[in-house]
Parts: sequence; structure tokens; C-alpha cells
Amino acid sequence: MTIEEVRAEITLIDEEIIRLIAQRQSFAGKIAAIKQERGIPVHDNQRKTDVLEYVMKLAKGNHIDPVPVKVIFETLIAMNEKAQRAAMEKPIPKRTTRK
Repeated sequence: MTIEEVRAEITLIDEEIIRLIAQRQSFAGKIAAIKQERGIPVHDNQRKTDVLEYVMKLAKGNHIDPVPVKVIFETLIAMNEKAQRAAMEKPIPKRTTRK
């Protein structure tokens, strides 16, 4: 393969990573609604710890340095929490009952 071909493959992977990040972020509103309904704070330290431990384990299993993976997921978690806070600031639509 040429360097251009390899770079083209990397670009495709980058595009997929962005799609997956967007998909992950799309759940922020749903999580925010559940947390708001149940009075759960946006930041959940135990969940963050669990996610970080899990992805670091996955990284090690895939022979990837877990330290940068941890940083990446800390960033993803922060992005999600920011999106949750933004979703919670929006007024909740009133449910109407049909008669």
C-alpha cells in the first residue's frame, strides 16, 4: 500500500470514530431526562470510575496504552455531562392527556 492509501484508510476510521462519538452523545438527553426525573445529579463518580476501569481493561486487552484511552474517555464523559446539563436547562414539555 502507498502512504496515501494507508492515510485514506485512517481517514475512514476517523470518520467512524466521529460517528460513534455523535451516537454516544445522542444519549445525553435521554440520560438527562432520567436523571432529572429521579433527582440524580449529572456527575456520577462511581459510573465514571466504572467506565474508565472498563475501557482501560479493553485497551490492555487490545494491546493499546490504557493511559491515553483513559484521557480520551474522561473527555467523552465530560462532553456527555456538559450535554446533559444543557438538556436539563431546557424546559420539559408538558404532557397532554387526550380525552
